Amino acid sequence: MAPLALAMMYIGGTEMVRKGRVTETKHITFNCKDIKALFEAIAEGERIKPFQVAKRTVFARYGISGTRKDRIFTAIVYKFFKVYGILDKIVIWALKQNTLDKLCEELRIALKLAAYLTQLDTIKDRRLIEAFKNCIKKHIAEKCGTEQLKLFETAFEKMITRYWKPSKEELMELKYKMPYLLIKLFSKLVKDDKEFEDLMAALNSSPPLGFRINTLKTKSVEEVVRELQSAGVRVWVSKRVPFVIRYIGGLDYSRQKLLKEGIIVPQDETSALAAILLDPQPSEVIVDLCAAPGGKTTHVAELSRNLATVIALEIYPDRMARLVELANKTSTYISIYPIITDARYASKILARIKAHKVLIDPPCTSTGALAKHPDARWRLTEEKLRELVELQRTLLEEAHKLLRVGGRLLYTTCSILVEENEDNIKWFLEKYPCYRIIPLRKPYEESPWLPGTMRAWPHKHNTTGFYYALLEKVDEC
Repeated sequence: MAPLALAMMYIGGTEMVRKGRVTETKHITFNCKDIKALFEAIAEGERIKPFQVAKRTVFARYGISGTRKDRIFTAIVYKFFKVYGILDKIVIWALKQNTLDKLCEELRIALKLAAYLTQLDTIKDRRLIEAFKNCIKKHIAEKCGTEQLKLFETAFEKMITRYWKPSKEELMELKYKMPYLLIKLFSKLVKDDKEFEDLMAALNSSPPLGFRINTLKTKSVEEVVRELQSAGVRVWVSKRVPFVIRYIGGLDYSRQKLLKEGIIVPQDETSALAAILLDPQPSEVIVDLCAAPGGKTTHVAELSRNLATVIALEIYPDRMARLVELANKTSTYISIYPIITDARYASKILARIKAHKVLIDPPCTSTGALAKHPDARWRLTEEKLRELVELQRTLLEEAHKLLRVGGRLLYTTCSILVEENEDNIKWFLEKYPCYRIIPLRKPYEESPWLPGTMRAWPHKHNTTGFYYALLEKVDEC
């Protein structure tokens, strides 16, 4: 198929229009307040991660939460961030510039949103596009001045009347909604073309979400399931991880009593497995090096029945505040000792500590969770990957310094890249031969690159992609 024909499939093909949203928008009109809400949700979503939090806050502020416009705009915001990097290329084409660095911030965001609505949105609702153009012009004039407003008008006219023609690499980015760098990296993880297509489809499809049931507050999984079902949620019990339930569909967290009371905790099945593998016991000293927002930390405390000493390190105060809030909700604050600090210096800060167990869930590319964090894909560069690997290895070394002989180290990521997972553990074992791998083979799949470590795959297990390596320190080294 010719590149232009492919471009029409992914950019302007009317055959791709989904009837659902056409019906949704048929009798809706959009005013400047609506446009401002959509614009601010994207602007704040660029600054605040995850962007879903920013979106919910903005929509609540403008009074559209739970309305039909909420559903329409949520879909737009989600897909906007999914093709975030491609939008830059469309704006550069429309402006005939090599960079967006000199643009006023409001103009840059407005042009990217215009690029999405006119070029990539499968609906291309003319009323929404017209409302956007009329309402945003005043905002740009006020914030950026008349010269930059002229840039917007020229670029918008080009985008509304012509289609951007992508290169072959850009066509692949459009097809898979991924930067070409990730497409190349992911192609190395699979055995054939079919598995590659399955993996890419899974990474662009949201898996079921999950809740962990807090056993400090209830023992009845069935009771929780019944209450959620009565709220209209399609929910079922995980077959792989105990006391985890999975669900599909929208759920208003602000109105959910079980969440407010800490009886259930938002946590994916793959994430909830981590504390179980670590197997916390009463009287143990356990260090969580990258603790916030606290799902794993509070689970560790819960499984120890609040009888372990759980030291939680987090560098960002706002994220630590979320951990403390969750600890209070779940009644695990009794055994958690939060410390706001940089975990790269953990062994100095905790110089007198000899931990029984250390948990590392370090910053990573989040390549296993791209359906949940679609914007993460566009933040990755080769340099960024190298920086992350360096940080991950530094944290592994800090864990080694903290751990006593006989202690265990659990390393997990929500990345599916070998560079962040098996390669790191191989490097660590070569540098510190006093460790042995505690074999993990269930409930997911043994790693083909490092036997004894384990992977959860989006396309095989219908979960977030995840990696687990459990190590025991058998001697000093």
